[in-house]
Amino acid sequence: MKAKLLFISVIILTNIIFAQTKVGEVSFLLGKVEFTVENTNNWKPMDIGTKILSNWVIRATGDAELEITWNNGVVSELSNLNSVKVVDLMKKANLKTDWLDRMKNKIGVMFAENEASKVQGVAGIRRTEVTIEKKDSIYWAEPKSANFNEGYSAFQNGDYDKAIPIFEQVVLQDPLTKKGELARSCLIIMYTNKNDKTKADEHLQIFLKDFPQSELINIMNENK
Repeated sequence: MKAKLLFISVIILTNIIFAQTKVGEVSFLLGKVEFTVENTNNWKPMDIGTKILSNWVIRATGDAELEITWNNGVVSELSNLNSVKVVDLMKKANLKTDWLDRMKNKIGVMFAENEASKVQGVAGIRRTEVTIEKKDSIYWAEPKSANFNEGYSAFQNGDYDKAIPIFEQVVLQDPLTKKGELARSCLIIMYTNKNDKTKADEHLQIFLKDFPQSELINIMNENK
């Protein structure tokens, strides 16, 4: 049983560590354009709406044209592409997400370790410290618990519109738990990528106050 759990944990960790951040989307394409993950040769065609990851390499044939809308709204219009790394295209567009990539990978490792060990945060709960049953006179219907794993899956897939409201609910329901720590850090990444500095700073300040010993602090400080 232990060997099986260890194998599953290794698989989870491997998949997350090598997953990269969604940094943009194809908003226009003319001709044939392909992509592959860096250091691989598994080329696949791109199309309008393709979500672009930071560890991709892109190539085009002939006079193909490509337009990328980055997460912060900046648009890059590209032509005469031979073979270029997405990270190099981001540098040309003056986009800085290296620290976000490292932070996302670290969150992935923390999530996998937490899932493998089934450790639950015990730093504190702001909601209630007593058990209330439906038969009690002071019982009221509590809001449905946020599905953290559903939110995390959406976050990994770059579906921020789905992940953000789930994680906003998580930090309200479980603010000082391990789930709260991971959800808050994911919100910082998502709002930063969406170029919403106000919300990103809001969650960052709360994170620094609630989790001063977090493993993510050093990476966050890189962005100061």
